[in-house]
Amino acid sequence: MRKANLLHNHKKFEAVLGRYIEFLAKIVHSERVIKTAQEKRDLAESVLLRICAYWESFVDEHLVDCVNIDSTRLSHHFGVDLPKHPSKALCQALIFGDGYRDFKSIGDLKGFSKKILADSHNPFLLIAPATAKLLDEVYTIRNYLAHHSFKAKRNLHRMYRQTYNMNNFLEPGQFLMAYYRKRLLAYLNAFISASESMKRGC
Repeated sequence: MRKANLLHNHKKFEAVLGRYIEFLAKIVHSERVIKTAQEKRDLAESVLLRICAYWESFVDEHLVDCVNIDSTRLSHHFGVDLPKHPSKALCQALIFGDGYRDFKSIGDLKGFSKKILADSHNPFLLIAPATAKLLDEVYTIRNYLAHHSFKAKRNLHRMYRQTYNMNNFLEPGQFLMAYYRKRLLAYLNAFISASESMKRGC
């Protein structure tokens, strides 16, 4: 059976990131179609949500493909014998069942991956702590954008205070586009950095 190609996953994901970085540059410099600061902030929030969706899809596909390459740890985790070369469909069924996994942080993702992936075939462990911190910030912002709940807002405000010494609450778009979009670019580059680090284990 043909084994999964992990580098193909990275190529697709990094192509999406490159496209959104170019799109972001157009947003910032546009003075005709996207004129106001608020419109640019709205688009920045939309970009962040889209990137998170692509990252989640990339993570899911990578987990499946890593198990497809080496199912030893997953077999031990479930206490069952698996074929030497399990199909991707079987790997997906075992990992996700009929639902999905919601990872709260990179630490949560790494913890789960250690249960089902052999360390020698676990690229998630290669994500650097500094990169993981930025990605966790992204998800704090993403959760507020997705839910607008009191808890999500409180967590975002705490992040502003503890990480950026900001006492005032800003809507994500305003925060992301501050300082000539450097914050949003830093987050997009963190996804690229995570992918580049993970490729070292391919």
